[in-house]
Amino acid sequence: MKRHTVALALAAGVLATTNVLAEDFDWRKYEGTEITWAYDIHPYADAVVAYMDEFEELTGIKVKPELYPDDTYWGKLNIQLSSGSPDWDVVGIGVQPAWDVTPAGQLTPLKAFIEDPSMTNPEYDYEDFFPALRRAWTWNVEEEKIIDTPDGEIWAIPHAFENVQLMYRTDILHRLGVEPPGTLPELTAACMQITKADPSITPMAVRGVRFWSSIHTAPISIARSYGVSDFVGSGEDFDTGLDSADSIRFHKDYVEMIQACAPDSWANDNWYQVVDGLSSGKTAMAMDANMFGFWNNIKGASEASGKIAFAPPVTAPDSAEFASNIFIWSLAINSASEKKGAAWYFMQWATSKEMNVRGATDGKLVNPPRASTWEDQAWVDYAKQPEFNNFYDTFNTVQPKIALLFTPRYGFGIAMNAWAVAMQDMVGGADVQERLSELADDIREELE
Repeated sequence: MKRHTVALALAAGVLATTNVLAEDFDWRKYEGTEITWAYDIHPYADAVVAYMDEFEELTGIKVKPELYPDDTYWGKLNIQLSSGSPDWDVVGIGVQPAWDVTPAGQLTPLKAFIEDPSMTNPEYDYEDFFPALRRAWTWNVEEEKIIDTPDGEIWAIPHAFENVQLMYRTDILHRLGVEPPGTLPELTAACMQITKADPSITPMAVRGVRFWSSIHTAPISIARSYGVSDFVGSGEDFDTGLDSADSIRFHKDYVEMIQACAPDSWANDNWYQVVDGLSSGKTAMAMDANMFGFWNNIKGASEASGKIAFAPPVTAPDSAEFASNIFIWSLAINSASEKKGAAWYFMQWATSKEMNVRGATDGKLVNPPRASTWEDQAWVDYAKQPEFNNFYDTFNTVQPKIALLFTPRYGFGIAMNAWAVAMQDMVGGADVQERLSELADDIREELE
């Protein structure tokens, strides 16, 4: 099915649906209200902005988008929330940053809205979001601590999400006679084979900057298959697992892989460089968020269009069980907002089944977080077009294994940033066991 045909069909369907819903649910309750929605400059935001006029027509609520570049947005978000400013009503946020702001009461709990039939359209179906995504956004706060419980509060609604996969240039691997690797040592061997066959190609792109985002893609996903956890135990027995025998084994293999596979710029590389390497053909493989490969496969999107294929994350050499970490782009309500009702109306519309399918088939909302979208024929037809290679099938292979692989806790960023620094040190030549021992000691001091 052609893209424009899908879009036209969906447009007609959504308009018809919202007209029906308007009769069954009071969408005009907050008519005349104006709210501000803040988010990254991002395709996920574009997926909503494209249909904003329809929301205003449906509800009478006017939404003012404030969109900022990624590095600017997160700093502004911290200032807005920590200062108690009511200027932003709806905000884009991720789970890990939210662990640091919910203990201070900076986000609005949402369970009461979801469970109130006068506030939530009966067609909304919160249970339609993938279980791992709902679980990741559910916890309680007690004495400024995150209490991980499946019966806890709900703090945000998934808007899109990323799972970690191996992506590779089919043209490069085929030309060099290299098979996609399945384990971390096989990845290292494949890199050596690529370098020997064509030294002009960087074998592997992976993040390396001194920030927790470098850990949340490839390292944590591969480490879990080695049996590594960032933290273990609970209560008085709560401790880091980063100096365990499993962790030492993982880090030795991972450091060897980076030294054999990554470019000299690795320590300064963020996701921008990972995407550029894969899309330009400078790099043969990458392990990062799967949507990078999807967007670059869209016809005309880059030199790589139709040339990127997908595989599950690599594993420990003795493990057949891969793990894939997730980052969930989500919408939340600023607790200082004076227009929470209108804000919730916007959030439920933006994350509805209809908007999920629309954003997905526009090629922007990837991955859509609702299970029903992955069975919707319009999305199936779009995602299985030849230029996307095995994107759809690989997603369905990886999806049952996805999870938020970090331990929910206040102060998450401090420990994970320290891990990223230690990783740089080990790649630079520091003894793996000694450096992990230092890292674990620093984290234990932070826990006291």
